[in-house]
Amino acid sequence: MKKIEVKNFKLYTTAVISIEWKEELLNVDLDLAMMLKMMKMEGLTETDIEKYSRQGQPIPFKKVTLLLFQDEDKPGQYYTDDNFVEDDDPTVFYVEIKE
Repeated sequence: MKKIEVKNFKLYTTAVISIEWKEELLNVDLDLAMMLKMMKMEGLTETDIEKYSRQGQPIPFKKVTLLLFQDEDKPGQYYTDDNFVEDDDPTVFYVEIKE
């Protein structure tokens, strides 16, 4: 198998991340800074994250509160990030971290 070494690149950190909440999977728009902040708030170390990653397990959060914004005109639906068109699949929800 051929190996390609990559140097001098740019990393885009906005990613679609899924959270499990009330037995549902929701796709949320989190960037790297937000994820690092969440891990710090939760008290997770790099070793903790590596363990979950190696085991293919989701990372549990009990101390962090995420805010989703409900659209008043569409009860039961949440505000979708402006970066995504309504017809796009999957729906990705705009998220803020509660301080």
